[in-house]
Amino acid sequence: MICRHNNILVLLAIILLNSCGIYSFKGSLPPNIKTIYISPVINSTSEYALSNMLNEKINEQLVRKNILKIDEFYNSDSKLDIGIELVEDVPNSYTSDINSYEVIEQWKLNVKISIVWLDNLNSNTILDKVFTEWAMYDNSGLDISSDGIDNDSDGLVDAEDSDEYGPSRQAALRIISNNATDRIMQELISNW
Repeated sequence: MICRHNNILVLLAIILLNSCGIYSFKGSLPPNIKTIYISPVINSTSEYALSNMLNEKINEQLVRKNILKIDEFYNSDSKLDIGIELVEDVPNSYTSDINSYEVIEQWKLNVKISIVWLDNLNSNTILDKVFTEWAMYDNSGLDISSDGIDNDSDGLVDAEDSDEYGPSRQAALRIISNNATDRIMQELISNW
């Protein structure tokens, strides 16, 4: 009787170990995709600093998270194209000055980004998506660590938020770059 229970426990253990052993982030990737080439970000705007930020962050995240091995174009199984389609500063809040003129108090920086992930071996598109990221900044040009604004809508303001520092518009670009990188990583993984 005890042997029979032991056999059942061993069988259950084997089933559980096999089930858990198969699971990984790479498990549902197309079997031929092991490497990726990241094209330089194509920037259709005059905001060149943002393309450099995105290039650095994407490469850093792929290496850190060990999602796919980064390789040269001719050796890679897939290719990731990233494009910055639009960068626009939109007035977000106004106040009136003593002459009753409206003065812009806060700006919302919107950035439209496209990503295309291609399977080089089978010549098909794995992912094709366009999304918008944004950040807020004030009109003062001062360091955003003391502007009283939740610049990235994460519920944290100024000193509470580790990514709220630096000159206002430059910091907004950095926040957008960080959020866009996280979004691209999420899109790559969720597409598997």
